[in-house]
Amino acid sequence: MAEWHVMLNDRTIDRFSMEEGDTVNIGRGKTADVNLDNVAVSRHHARLEMRNGKYFLTDLRSVNGTFVNGCKITDSVPVTAADRIKIGKFRFVLELASKRVSSPVMPTDFEGTVYVVPKEKRSRITDVQAPRIAVIEGDATPDRLSLKGKETVILGRGVACDLRVHGWLIAKIQCYILARGGEYYLAHRAGWSRTSLNGTKMLEETKLRRGDVIGIGRSKLRFE
Repeated sequence: MAEWHVMLNDRTIDRFSMEEGDTVNIGRGKTADVNLDNVAVSRHHARLEMRNGKYFLTDLRSVNGTFVNGCKITDSVPVTAADRIKIGKFRFVLELASKRVSSPVMPTDFEGTVYVVPKEKRSRITDVQAPRIAVIEGDATPDRLSLKGKETVILGRGVACDLRVHGWLIAKIQCYILARGGEYYLAHRAGWSRTSLNGTKMLEETKLRRGDVIGIGRSKLRFE
């Protein structure tokens, strides 16, 4: 399946895939499927759709515009992997399945956004016994997610999340699991319902241990 990458300074900060009939809203507002928390991006900036196997990009009367191949678009336009798409400082790149090489999504420190993971502290977890996240209660997909080889795992209800947790009070990006020095850490990002660990609401990044239960809305996920 083809995958969209949201790029900033040549780094992937978000990614998502789409299926036939899907619509992805892009903007600065909390209701956006792809949230770009930067003043150059309008709350409801653009919309990406997949129809009849093709992608279409529409600018939603944004203040600073949506650009394809250097031209500001004023209507819905078809876009492909060959096109250069820019919204504010961000680039949207479509990687086809045949060409895609696995790369982690790294939250970065652009103005107003989520979480910073210092490069020197990141490490790849290659052990075949790497932990996984298992859904033990509630509505979340997939039921199990291996953390092997993953530096950053995104949890929330947005289409870009590695593990999607469904519910009205859950943020598009609710929290992160970060691999660092052979260990895993849980970091809350947003959401009306704060992320909890073993029944206690999170106030700061916390190291995960086998058997820990992560609470997001009405769902419970076990780190095992």
